[in-house]
Amino acid sequence: MRTYQEKLNSLEPNSVWLFTKQDTDFDQAFRGATLFSEITDKEHTNIEDYFTKHHARYGINTDRHRMLVIPQMYGLITKTPFFVRGGNYAAENPTEVFDSNKGLVIGSKEYNIFKTEQLLKIKIHAIIDTSNNNSDYNILPIVFIYKVLKVLKDDYGIDKITLDQLYTYVMTCKSYSELDEAVSFIKDNAPISPYVAQFKSLSRVLTFIKNNTKLFVVTSSTIAINPAFDEYFNKNFIAKYDFEDLHNQLVRNVDYAYFLHNTQNFNINLVDTPDGSAIEETTEKITVSSFIDENEDENDYLEKVDSIDERNINDDVGKDAYKAEPVAVMQSGQKRKFRTNPLLGKLAIKKANYKCECDNAHISFISKKTKKSYMEAHHLIPVCFQKEMWDKYGVNIDCVENLVSLCPTCHKAFHYGSNEVKSKLIEQLFAKCAPKFRAIGLNISLEEIKKLYKV
Repeated sequence: MRTYQEKLNSLEPNSVWLFTKQDTDFDQAFRGATLFSEITDKEHTNIEDYFTKHHARYGINTDRHRMLVIPQMYGLITKTPFFVRGGNYAAENPTEVFDSNKGLVIGSKEYNIFKTEQLLKIKIHAIIDTSNNNSDYNILPIVFIYKVLKVLKDDYGIDKITLDQLYTYVMTCKSYSELDEAVSFIKDNAPISPYVAQFKSLSRVLTFIKNNTKLFVVTSSTIAINPAFDEYFNKNFIAKYDFEDLHNQLVRNVDYAYFLHNTQNFNINLVDTPDGSAIEETTEKITVSSFIDENEDENDYLEKVDSIDERNINDDVGKDAYKAEPVAVMQSGQKRKFRTNPLLGKLAIKKANYKCECDNAHISFISKKTKKSYMEAHHLIPVCFQKEMWDKYGVNIDCVENLVSLCPTCHKAFHYGSNEVKSKLIEQLFAKCAPKFRAIGLNISLEEIKKLYKV
């Protein structure tokens, strides 16, 4: 653990958690996403003009379409790339989680549960960090702030802390691993950063939290856990889920997008005051995951890929997925398994226009979910070799460059075909994938891939 002086020396004027400097009211964001969702032909619509003409109809308090960055931050509209200023709204879409909840009445209990989930899923670094100073931050701010305050309260009898302490020692942390350090500095009343005034000016994190939830009691100088929500939130959420594992899942932008844009069923309400009957007892932590893990098989993956509606994704969300180091979720002896993101499989199928990349003439049935020809996503380099590929090439092979669209027959052939059949399929697909492999530094040979398949 660092000394407080080492922590202070590591800080710069914009080391604090950064959000865009716009109105972060969730209800306004929901109204903005609702207006955006009614634009059926975004490519040929002047979105700025449309927003100016129609914003009042939804009770939106600004006529500037740039407020759509807030529903993007809350996962109601896609945002690609996630953490870059500006964007092309014509290329974006309402997300699955918005489409699933757009009929809710603002202020209703069901709406507040949906609202709370999206707030809890916000991650630092967040949309939009114009300085790019938070690029290596990976924290869920509401969860992290609560955990720091909870430890201070339960272990040291400190019921509240100053906002200066919050900004200096909590809202400058980059990862969950710094929680104990933050607690230690605050309980010892370590000095405040000389940059705290800049921190308060730059950050809008506390504003989005206190204006949208009742989890904390925030005054002009202090913050504390709201006692009306403490036991409810701790038992129904903090004690229920494995957050260390969750932080590991959300490093890649594409993984965070899939998590943020899809319903996780947290069923937590931080807007309406809970009663005692709302508190659950948890005996074992639950893994929060939209992805495929050790308890699921290939059929689960294929089903999740097929269920993704292409109208709720941005085609560029999978860019650079190959760059992040893969995280193993299970190790038994020398065997490791790695999560795979179904969103990447859907992108590969969409890029192939729902055709088989072994032979475009192959006919498949029509999927009841997509109303398009049913195709299956296949990793040409199997993900069971994820660690070997990362160690040798520095490439995460759960990426669009390594995924191909196959008809069910060709996909089955990879598993059950003769060596001659497998060899031919590998040769066909390698010819298509080799240029993409080289572009990302995956300089693997055809012979090496054949060895992986033992053919």
